[in-house]
Amino acid sequence: MSPMCPTRPTSPERRARWEHFAHEADIGVRGFGDTKARAFEQAALALTAVVTETSVRPRDAVSAECSAPDDE
Repeated sequence: MSPMCPTRPTSPERRARWEHFAHEADIGVRGFGDTKARAFEQAALALTAVVTETSVRPRDAVSAECSAPDDE
């Protein structure tokens, strides 16, 4: 299991990254990005990396929307 994604930040778009961390429930994932959407995208990649190789690349775009009174 890789603890962090191999991408090194070099530009605003590359500042997005993810990581795994120890968690009492099994494993934790964190996504980082310059926007909330980018951070969630990175968290999804981190979760995917728990169960498969991270060489997975996007092929088809899927739109999803959700709403809540606040981020919590």
